Order: sequence, then C-alpha cells, then structure tokens
Amino acid sequence: MQMRIFKIYLLSIVTLLIFNNVSVGQVLCIYCYDQNDSISSNVNNLIVNGGFENTNCIANYLSTSVFCPNSMHYSCDIANWICTGGGTNTYCQMMDSVHCTIVEGHKAVYFGNNLCNACSNTNYDTSCLNDLNCTVAGIPQGFPVAILPGYGGDTGVSLQQTVSGLTIGNTYVLEFWAGGEWGYTHSGLFAVDVGFGDTLMRNKSTDTGSIGTRFIIEFNAVSNSHTIKFTNWGHISSYSTELVLDDVKLYTLAELNESVNRCSLTGINEMDYDKGTSIYPNPSNNSITISPKSAIGNYELIITDVLGNEVYSQPINNSNNSTINISQLINGVYFYHIRNDKEKLQGKFVVEK
Repeated sequence: MQMRIFKIYLLSIVTLLIFNNVSVGQVLCIYCYDQNDSISSNVNNLIVNGGFENTNCIANYLSTSVFCPNSMHYSCDIANWICTGGGTNTYCQMMDSVHCTIVEGHKAVYFGNNLCNACSNTNYDTSCLNDLNCTVAGIPQGFPVAILPGYGGDTGVSLQQTVSGLTIGNTYVLEFWAGGEWGYTHSGLFAVDVGFGDTLMRNKSTDTGSIGTRFIIEFNAVSNSHTIKFTNWGHISSYSTELVLDDVKLYTLAELNESVNRCSLTGINEMDYDKGTSIYPNPSNNSITISPKSAIGNYELIITDVLGNEVYSQPINNSNNSTINISQLINGVYFYHIRNDKEKLQGKFVVEK
C-alpha cells in the first residue's frame, strides 16, 4: 500500500503498568502525523459510520445540521454515534467542504461550543498549555471549562460510540483525522478517551484543502467493549479553532501499516525529540539525574505521566545537575519539563523496578 507520511509531529509514548505482577497495557502509545492521508487502508473498521456519512443531517453551516440533542437547534442525528454534554446553546454541526477540509466522503462533524477557558478564569489564558509529543499537559484540575451558560461547563460536549466484541488483552489501533473550521489561525484543544480517561490534544484550523493531523492511538483492551469518545469545550482563544473530526477507524494492531513505528510493552521508541538535556540512569528505579547541556540558571522542573498528569514539580536553584527521587513512581514512561523565563526543555525517561 502506498502511503504518504509527510512529517511525524511528535514521538510515540508508551506506558507499562504493573498490577499483581502482571503487565497490563492501557494507552500504549500515541503518534501524530501532519497529513490528511489514511495510515492504514482496507482495515476491518470496528467503528460504524466512522466517516459520519450515514446521517439525516444536511452538510452545511446552518442550524439545520445541529446533531446534539441538548442543543437549542437540535435537528438531526448521526447514525451509531451519541452526542452528550453541551447544553441549550451548543451548536455541534455537520460540516461540508465549503467550511473545512473533508478527508473521507463529503461530511465531517464540527464541535461548536463557543468560548472555553483552558488555564484559568481569565478569558483566553493559554499560558498553562504544554505541548508534549502528540498530547497536551499543564492544564489545572477543573479546566478546560465552557464558561458561558448552556455549553456544558467542565464536561464540554462529546461524541461517542461503544464498540463491542473486543478481545481482552489484545492491542487495538484508533486512527482519526482532526482539523478545525475555517477562519481561525491558532490550534484548538480537544480530548480523546478510549476507556482510560481523557487525553488532551491540539487541532489546527483547516480551511478547505489544508493539511490537518492524523492521529494513531494504540491501546490494550481491558474489556470486551470500549467507548470511544471525543470531547471539545470551545474556543480557547479568539484566534483558536474548534474541533472538526473525520475518518474515525478502530482496528487490530496486525492491520496497522508496517511503515508506522509500532510501540511495544518492553521498551520505547528511542527517538530523541529534545537534545537540550541528558538524563541518567535511564531506565531507572529510584532516582534520576537531569543535566541541561548548557547553563540556564534557576528553573522549574515538572514531571508528567503519559496522559499529561503532573506527578512531580520542584524549583531548581542555579544548578546544572538535578538528582530527583522517583521511588514513588510506578513503572512506565514519564516526561520531564525544564522551564524558566528564557528556555523550555523537555525529555523522557522510563521507570522500571
């Protein structure tokens, strides 16, 4: 199969969780590519109507295409999908190629949900956002939140489908395309949940014909059924788009194109996406030493897990080498972030005990 992969945005991430001395994978890794093309073709797609073509919604930018039952202008449905959250002012719509890029068929879904606060109660504050590989970290508890009445608060608005018939312990691949509506210049914010909680991601504006982002999420099934859910809270700034979603697929790992760097439960992709620091020992079980390769003075050190949750933070005073006790962390992959007024460095390490 021919496939054009233009650019891997960010590195894959892998987590290894230990329960009763048995390795149980959850979200194993996430890849994202700067492209509209599918990663794998001719797969047995376990998502029904993943291109959103089976609908009585008219594909346009009008109230006649609003598909969320809680919406004021609710007028149509998307077969096999359930829209939840939002409220009486939500305007999630079926979109056409006049207003955004469509990568599969003739229709895509748009999560219209107005103004969102991502970092604080100050409108359009995006200072906390920390882009990690294909995900986002740094957002405080209780955020993002749709702050205007009738838009869903901290639950936002979601589109979801429950897939049954999975084999417990088998690895599955969620593939989808994300973009945004026309007229905006900055990336938006959305979440994906494959059964283990929200993972926050960025989506960029895609006027007709523009290149969006193709995402791959590998996970191990822990149940015979998993609910696949996409959530948006609204515009995180006056220049930031909301989510447009298309071409959602769920298939087995064996069907994933072989040219994609697949993750494993025994290690991580060793691509180095930031050469500004070194870390040792890696893997480690009790402590790590982080050494910036240039003197950067005082800085803040933050450690997050693969879902972007902060698990450690500490101010470092005028030191080029910092030894950190990580004995409290469970096995898995973590990311460290070094920030001060002048620089922002990051890297990854593995905890193995």
